[in-house]
Amino acid sequence: MKALANVLLWIALLGGAAAGALRATCLRLWTMTSDDALLALSVMPTLEAGDVLVLFRAGTPGFGDLVRCADPQMPGKFVVGRILGEQGDRITTELAAVAVNGKTIASKRACNPAQLIVHDPSSGESFDLSCDIEEAGGTEYTRARATRAPGMTMPFQVTVPEGHVFIASDDRHYHDDSRDFGTVPKASCPEQILFRLVSARGWFDSARRLSLVR
Repeated sequence: MKALANVLLWIALLGGAAAGALRATCLRLWTMTSDDALLALSVMPTLEAGDVLVLFRAGTPGFGDLVRCADPQMPGKFVVGRILGEQGDRITTELAAVAVNGKTIASKRACNPAQLIVHDPSSGESFDLSCDIEEAGGTEYTRARATRAPGMTMPFQVTVPEGHVFIASDDRHYHDDSRDFGTVPKASCPEQILFRLVSARGWFDSARRLSLVR
């Protein structure tokens, strides 16, 4: 019995050491902020304000990855977006669609459910958004778009300069991304959002806890 206790103790110690090493070198926990209404809307439907997330910071994020970047307009804050353009790429956006070098990133099918209701951060009015599955860089992910007047979504075009990336919000209507503040240095986006430990609705939200983030 004593031998078993010793084995279990060593397993616990080694597991704790391994977890500490991973956290120090590769992984970071972050709770998606809820004090910025536009940022909270911009990450839907993939994420929600209050989600507890695991960030992966080994390697270099690439095309199609959802990343956390330093906010270029507010030091100490973050923005979240998907890399949909790398240096030299010509990006054109029209409403919810993003085209890279003249090729529009494809919408594959509708989500289930196909709509979500959000609240406009300026007026508080309820607003219906349509949810689609889009694919970029071999990754399928959810994208929201307006089902009526385009509002904040305006045409945009840019060629990504050297060392920069174009990031797009998964919510293409209420966005906080490169259409608002321009391309960002790739070095300012070192962390890929990889995993959701617990959703904003708590541990009993079994559909979204312990889930990969695409």
